Amino acid sequence: MMSSLREKPTLTFHTEAERHARLEKNARLRELRSHASWIVLDPDAPFHDEIDCSAIFEEKTSR
Repeated sequence: MMSSLREKPTLTFHTEAERHARLEKNARLRELRSHASWIVLDPDAPFHDEIDCSAIFEEKTSR
């Protein structure tokens, strides 16, 4: 019984921390969606499709 009393505040703290993190994430997503709604595609804009493959060819220095 004593161990459950010690675990409950910790569990509540973690649950509250997770809830707070979810709320912050949702707020950031709402803000991002708001900014994304302002974007207008320009069909005449130059577009360069590039893929950075440098990580594939990097030598492993730490083993």
